[in-house]
Amino acid sequence: MKKLIAISVVFALVAGAVFAVDVSGTVIGTANVIESSTAKGDKVKASGTMDRIRLDGAGETDGSDFGGYIRIQYADWDGNFKPDAAYAWWKPVDQFKLIIGQQSDGFWGKEGVTGWGFNQIAQDTSVATNPGIWYGWNGVQDPPFGNDDISSPYAFGSPYMHNRYTFFEGWLAWGAGMEITPTDMVGINIAIPYHSYEYPGDTKGDPKNSAAYIYKAAIAQFDFKLDFGNIALTYDGGGRAVASDGSGGAIYLYAGLNVIENLGIDVGFSYHLTDKDIADYKHPIGVGIGLKYTADSFGVKFRTSAALAGDDKNTYINTSVMPYFAISDTLSAFINIGLGMQMGDGIKAMTGGNSSTMGWYFNPYLRAGGEWGPSFYAGVKVESPGLEQKGADNVINWSVPISLVVSF
Repeated sequence: MKKLIAISVVFALVAGAVFAVDVSGTVIGTANVIESSTAKGDKVKASGTMDRIRLDGAGETDGSDFGGYIRIQYADWDGNFKPDAAYAWWKPVDQFKLIIGQQSDGFWGKEGVTGWGFNQIAQDTSVATNPGIWYGWNGVQDPPFGNDDISSPYAFGSPYMHNRYTFFEGWLAWGAGMEITPTDMVGINIAIPYHSYEYPGDTKGDPKNSAAYIYKAAIAQFDFKLDFGNIALTYDGGGRAVASDGSGGAIYLYAGLNVIENLGIDVGFSYHLTDKDIADYKHPIGVGIGLKYTADSFGVKFRTSAALAGDDKNTYINTSVMPYFAISDTLSAFINIGLGMQMGDGIKAMTGGNSSTMGWYFNPYLRAGGEWGPSFYAGVKVESPGLEQKGADNVINWSVPISLVVSF
């Protein structure tokens, strides 16, 4: 043991001499003080979890030519500590950067306020309801849907279209990428996601790691930073930034505009290429908008996305609005409200006759502490999937969650 300690100390000293190393961590603990639903026979319960325990480390050489990052994370949906993100980079010249590894938060994401930025840290704590953002809780991942189990407490988001059907969330899968920046205004990003996820689709007898499928899932992005905002055009060959054997891929156009004082505008358009093996073929077009207005102690966020032009003549819409107020320097209030709708003849088969259905959520919460520092959250969550299947009741789920977030 003494030898092991001595070796570790020597390694740390050598690493410290070569790299400028930063280590940080985050602990998120959440408890549902009380929770239940209107389902017949459901009892009033309570629960708790460590939503996330993270340890982050980053380092680079003095000349900033090489660097690396690693995040080890425990999350309650996984149950194990594991590398959540790990990548190395090399920048031989200012105009070129090579990256090999994985970033679970995504490189080159173009979402603005429509994604994680809507609720930010409150989403990570599970105090905030965020349906339509995360891709298919607890089940099926067929775009534009997520989990199809309406008994799940996250079910409201699952039968409905999510905003990442319209806005590119970034390169997530393990692979190799490059950033080419000929000028400060122009960026060209290219990635090959070598890790292949299990999506529907016919590989025609080839192995999952066949080069034909790996390189078909390449990602290419043109990123323009202009005086009035950010314009980006992205081709994701794998669909949702992963090597997807059955996906026809997607093209995303994004505009993040700052032409009006105190108002940020995000506009998104996506066209999902017509691979008949997955649901994208039925709903190829995604459109959406996000807004964020701030003025002194008041602000409001808004986002909406829709999946259109479906072969089954259905339309899917997901909308959220959230006014927020700074009550004091250390206390803020948020009122998070959302609606999700499905409309069209195809809905009748699921609902037993209704040609439309609507889910909703009401989720006010408080934050004590700073936006990025240690903080305490408390809120109320009431949500309904709205999808009345044959022989099933429309269930309303409710809970009173609290959470502590501490970083070091």
